[in-house]
Amino acid sequence: MTLRKVALLAGIAGLIAPAVLVARQNILKNGSMESGEGPGSVDPQVAAEWTEFGVNVERSDTVNLVPPGPGHSLKVFGDGDNTSAGAYQEVTGVSAGQNVTASVQLHTPAFDKLGGSGQAGIVLEFVNLFGGTISMHEAYVLDADSPADTWIPATLGPFAAPGDTAKVRVTCRLWWSPGDVLGAAYWDDAQVTIDGGPDQILNGDFETAGSGEGQSTVGIDDWFGFNDQEKSEDVAEHGIASLKLGTREAYSGLYQSMGVLNDGDHLYMIAYALNPSSDPLTGTSRVGIKLEFDANVDVPPPEENLAFDETANPNEWTLVELATTVPPEATIARVVCIYTGNQETTGAVHFDWAGAERGSAPGTNQLLNASFELGPGGMNGLTDWTEFSSSVSEAQKSCFEVPAYDGICTARATGEDVAGLYQEITVTPEESLLISAYLYTPDYEQLTGTGRAGIKIEWAVGGVPEDVDIGGADNTIDPGAPQDTWIPLTIDYTMPSGSSALTQFTNLIEQGTAMTGTVYMDSCEAVVLNRFDGSDVDGDDDQDNHDIAWFQRCYTGAGAGGLPFNGIVFDSDDDEDIDWTDWEFFGPRITGPGQGE
Repeated sequence: MTLRKVALLAGIAGLIAPAVLVARQNILKNGSMESGEGPGSVDPQVAAEWTEFGVNVERSDTVNLVPPGPGHSLKVFGDGDNTSAGAYQEVTGVSAGQNVTASVQLHTPAFDKLGGSGQAGIVLEFVNLFGGTISMHEAYVLDADSPADTWIPATLGPFAAPGDTAKVRVTCRLWWSPGDVLGAAYWDDAQVTIDGGPDQILNGDFETAGSGEGQSTVGIDDWFGFNDQEKSEDVAEHGIASLKLGTREAYSGLYQSMGVLNDGDHLYMIAYALNPSSDPLTGTSRVGIKLEFDANVDVPPPEENLAFDETANPNEWTLVELATTVPPEATIARVVCIYTGNQETTGAVHFDWAGAERGSAPGTNQLLNASFELGPGGMNGLTDWTEFSSSVSEAQKSCFEVPAYDGICTARATGEDVAGLYQEITVTPEESLLISAYLYTPDYEQLTGTGRAGIKIEWAVGGVPEDVDIGGADNTIDPGAPQDTWIPLTIDYTMPSGSSALTQFTNLIEQGTAMTGTVYMDSCEAVVLNRFDGSDVDGDDDQDNHDIAWFQRCYTGAGAGGLPFNGIVFDSDDDEDIDWTDWEFFGPRITGPGQGE
């Protein structure tokens, strides 16, 4: 019996009545990865005429300078491990003695301000016929001290082209010391002139999208990719194409939204993975399929009161409060004690006696362990609370360090980034909610600079299940997996009582400690087993000519012992073949297009 058969029967047994076993609807498109232009497709995140280098470089519509109005610019942000990233373009036809000028405008937004050692600017290189650099000029005008939300010009030249010059290379570059960079930089209005003539740069306003170099986010139709992934014809489990995943980044993958599932919907997901002997998985890398959930309504924006800053009196507990009304869509409130620091921030903030009072339960604190007394300490050491921090910040339990507002312990936060802790409570739409906390900074470690602290509410919508992540026995492989063979990965999941959420099918690779390694994914299917009385292979709520054509492709005859791609939806009796019995079920249920179940 195949893995597909075992998982399918195990998930069905005892969960739904036998009469419902036949109700099947595929909600995934292009699961065989055949449709799409692949790595050379036009990618909205890639700027035409520019060559990207490094990681986290993209054409962005977040900010724009030229042309006036909505538009695009080049965005770069550091990843901590490398030391530079950006994009360059070469201008040919430059001769010795000609005067060359290069310019660009740079920007960093207040909500994602460049920090750490990051410096952004423009580089102008004079290059010989063989691509060698003869001379180089640099201008870095944007760093942690630069004003936010302001376009800052950077200009180089005019410089006389040295002997042997054949072309110039202009580069928009962000560089940083390893592990010491925050925020993002943007470039727009890049120009190069020769002897005061017309601009020679193509797409200097970054308004034209180009083809991705290898990893196109949109190279496979109906899917969206990120990081080290691309369509490939190296191998295929079905058709001629598959998804190729690599270990260049911490996580890479391909995902597709499958729409809304509700309480009781029974979903079966499958994909096939191949671990090639030519470049197998290594280290602690792993690959799998993931089922992700999100709210199926618009989630209200968060609210915050960051009233505690360097003007607060040291050695005194200060009450910070936030009174609000629960938005109509929200059923969960995440109560956050939050600290926001940067490179200009020193000192520490302590939190104590956090509170959350609902209008439906006046006088009752909804938060557990409100004075942070419970828990062993250290990271993740506060009972009922979840801490968050980064490599340059921390939030942890602290006892006896300062006189606590209540008891002997507090929650302490410090550093050059965002840190804090949170707890979720259930709320009723449109009821009042008052959250609060007492904050303290000691005179020997007083908060200084532009850092701030306070409280924050992040809203969530109930009924959204926890994701089914990679790491399970049935949905994941690692370097110990057999090589050069297609291995089925499955998730068998029934939506919990009271749930309703958007669903997403994700093919995911985790780098771990791997320095090399590749895997191929193909033949992805996601079939709801109890929502449609028939066999709907394209998820359009009918059984028409398209479904008939797929039935013919999948027909195996009796006793085949294995289902082809898209065969799950037609195997009405779960016997691992598509035969006359399945046709007897399928035929009478043909509806024609657009006629529903």
